[in-house]
Amino acid sequence: MLRAVIFDMDGVLVDTEGFYNRRRAAYLADAYPSFDGPWDFAGSNDRAIWEAIVPDDVELRERLHAGYDAYRAVHRENYAELVNPYAFEVLTKLHEVGLRVGIASSSEVSMICRMLAETGMGGLVDAYVSGHDVARHKPAPDVYLACMEKLGVAPGECVVVEDSPTGISSGVASVAHVVALEQFVAPGTDQSEAHEVIEVLADLLELPTFRGRVDRSLRATRVR
Repeated sequence: MLRAVIFDMDGVLVDTEGFYNRRRAAYLADAYPSFDGPWDFAGSNDRAIWEAIVPDDVELRERLHAGYDAYRAVHRENYAELVNPYAFEVLTKLHEVGLRVGIASSSEVSMICRMLAETGMGGLVDAYVSGHDVARHKPAPDVYLACMEKLGVAPGECVVVEDSPTGISSGVASVAHVVALEQFVAPGTDQSEAHEVIEVLADLLELPTFRGRVDRSLRATRVR
């Protein structure tokens, strides 16, 4: 029986992955102009990103990382502008039918809390876990399993909503039912490991798992 839905944050509840990639690229253009990619780090974690950017020089990596921390403090994401236009109503409807709602994100806890505060969704989320607070980052299942424990549910009682291949692998490894969201991903993103794929977040409520438990569809109010 379905008891909970756990969402990834970046790229699902908020359209931040592209913003992060653009902000990092703008910083590196001045701080490390010899870097020629990759530029898309959707679904990755902070440590892995900077190890990919500077794989062999630890001192340079730490210096660039520290500079980027200062840069992003000035160029902060505006979650209220980046929020998924369906997120608030979808989470509200899940609560209305008695389902628990969680967030399992690679972002730091401070970022999850700020997102919830800036978007007004704090009262709609029952538990959240950061990948920084578990032993292994995605694609390991640790962050999802920790969130399930907080929610008091078993993997077989959960739907996970993800966007990136890394996050999808994490959800599948947790043995939850994984739904991939196409809404914000780059063309050609491999979401084939997911059990189901939806175009926009509103479509979650149209899946057989939810059909009959939610009063009405959100399709009529889609925002393109």
